[in-house]
Amino acid sequence: MTTFRRLLRKLRDDERGSITPFFVVFVPALVLIVGLVVDGAGKIQANENAQAIASGASRAAANAVAAQVVSNGGISLDNNRARTAAADYIEASGMTGTVNVAGDRITVSVETSYSTKFVSIIGIASLPAQATATAEIITQ
Repeated sequence: MTTFRRLLRKLRDDERGSITPFFVVFVPALVLIVGLVVDGAGKIQANENAQAIASGASRAAANAVAAQVVSNGGISLDNNRARTAAADYIEASGMTGTVNVAGDRITVSVETSYSTKFVSIIGIASLPAQATATAEIITQ
């Protein structure tokens, strides 16, 4: 009988393998949280890059037509020249975008995507990033 009690006590007090459920539950959750943080930061960075490119492209378009505006004395933008300058700037960045010239305003919208590092495990391969910037020609 004492051998049976010793065996039961040994089985009851044996803690081998007790940490396994912890790892099974918490390690995947931790990897997912780290992945969300890393890929979330990557998307924010992609949005900031898109904003910088949109702002730069709108400035490039405004600079391309600024001399013409000053020499004419009024606001008569060369739409094609502005569009070409902005489109060249966007193309050099590797992003895609659109340019809209209306009156004295040049609006540039750019789109890109961030290729995820961690959340691709759950089926999200990329996250979109976009930005818009407007430049206004001032003749005063």
